[in-house]
Amino acid sequence: MIKIDGCKDLKVGVILVNYNGKNYNEECIDSILKSTYKSLEVLVVDNASSDNSVELLKKRYMNNITIVETGLNLGFSGGNNVGIKLALEKKCDFILLLNNDTVIEEKMIETMVEASVDSKYCVISPKIYYYDNKEVIWSAGADMIWKKGIPAQRGMNEVDRGQYDIACDVEIATGCCLLIHKNIIKEVGLLPDDYFLYYEDTDYTTNIVRRGYKILYLPSARMYHKVSASTGGEESFNYIYYNTRNRLLFNKRFNNKNKISYITYFYATRIIKIIKWFIMKRTDLIKSTLKGIKDFNNNKLGRM
Repeated sequence: MIKIDGCKDLKVGVILVNYNGKNYNEECIDSILKSTYKSLEVLVVDNASSDNSVELLKKRYMNNITIVETGLNLGFSGGNNVGIKLALEKKCDFILLLNNDTVIEEKMIETMVEASVDSKYCVISPKIYYYDNKEVIWSAGADMIWKKGIPAQRGMNEVDRGQYDIACDVEIATGCCLLIHKNIIKEVGLLPDDYFLYYEDTDYTTNIVRRGYKILYLPSARMYHKVSASTGGEESFNYIYYNTRNRLLFNKRFNNKNKISYITYFYATRIIKIIKWFIMKRTDLIKSTLKGIKDFNNNKLGRM
């Protein structure tokens, strides 16, 4: 068990990865700065944005945040890893991975840190709602459906009636918002960077659990997510490509026990989607699926 000292001065490094996020950054950062937990180090890692979002951040927040310009698009994992390294250099006790297309409630960070100190959980995931419909759940923790080889967000698209108001262990957690104690990072390492985008959080949290640690879903910590703002939505070329390739990669690494089952399910459902996209004349999505499969088979990982 990793020891966590009970102390109000535990520093949290909040890491935001920005890629052309000028339409999202301000509301997200404002919500962080309104947090009731004040021992924060807000780190924005910019992945070579071209929308003048960095200039806007410098103008509005230079005294409140640290901006790191990578000069390259390192993806979700690569950008977060830059932030994690810097947060550890700044002696942060916790790392909070947070999408910049989110808004957090004022007490979310305080609630998560207190729960970690009180319970000795080293990884905590909050309850996440849709930003545009704040009574509907996007994620109440997550688990793997191993036979199908896919992660499943608990409660997704359900109206919140209190059915997920009990804290519990979960198998995996979304990197949309994840509080991680520094000692977990020192033991497990940084996020895997060969995914570039999607499934790196599934890989990382699966790795944590398989090393004997537990992930806590904490419903009293709440936030709101503008889903898939960073990639153009769930019917975009990038989304389909990375989800196709990386789903196969994750299962190859962690799910050999159910290989026949998950491969059968993967190709059966992909064929159905390809037929649907053909009817809809979305040949771009068909091409992205086939490219994802091809690149996986050729071990072409990282950025597309």
